[in-house]
Amino acid sequence: MVAREYTGGRHPSGRPEPGRPGSILQRMASEGSRKRAVDPAAAEAAYTDLRHRAEADPNVVGLVLFGSRGFDAYLTDASDYDVFVVVRSGEVAPWRTPHGSPVETWPMTVESFRDHALSAAADAWNRPTFLGAQVVLDKLDGEVARIIDRKRVLTAGEGQAIAAASLGDYVNSLYRSLRSLEAGRNLEGRLDALESLSPLLTTVFALESRVRPFNKWLRREIGVRPLALDGLIPLVERIATDPDAAAQREAFRLIEPAARDHGHGAVIDSWEPHVDWLRGESR
Repeated sequence: MVAREYTGGRHPSGRPEPGRPGSILQRMASEGSRKRAVDPAAAEAAYTDLRHRAEADPNVVGLVLFGSRGFDAYLTDASDYDVFVVVRSGEVAPWRTPHGSPVETWPMTVESFRDHALSAAADAWNRPTFLGAQVVLDKLDGEVARIIDRKRVLTAGEGQAIAAASLGDYVNSLYRSLRSLEAGRNLEGRLDALESLSPLLTTVFALESRVRPFNKWLRREIGVRPLALDGLIPLVERIATDPDAAAQREAFRLIEPAARDHGHGAVIDSWEPHVDWLRGESR
């Protein structure tokens, strides 16, 4: 879901026209700011209204459906429509809808959209959104689709940089967790173990030049495209449920060879003389 707002009206042809009152979406948006729409037919009508407005507006060059409806999974009667509205230039505010609307839009210019969510950007956190994004309107001869495809996969350089940084974060949390558990600080050790899971998963996906999905989509993503590290997800589940030292060390022993194979041995070796201890091979 995204928090946005816009108004719209009807084009003389019967299609909605931006910037004028009276559209289905405008009426539902005003309700959506107070409560969540639960009428699937009305939500679908609002989404159709948005598409018609976008098709009629020469400044709109693309619509991208994302979230549950983009993935076409985990849908319920309360599922809204999350949509990027891509415009050539100018003001994007008229295309915004409030949070809680049946159609939540995230409008931006095509140049902003091109850079959005890439690794060096402040909004890089949103890159997993594009794993399930669907292009529903592309007036740029496939350019909107190419922009999205660029966001779905890490370049070799991105993969190396993200894996190195995340691997260091993972080992740091692992080390802290094991030390606390060893000293009897069980709460602290468990918290660090749980914190280690995020960089652990980011590392493993980056080693394969893949964007780590949001947690909601983890099982679905690896169901479609299994990870090379067989057995990792059961270990992640074990650590999430009962983060003891044995499960954490087993995960480290699984990840370490893969990290070294991809050129990240120096990150692990920086933890000497404790690497054997992290593996569980010494005290």
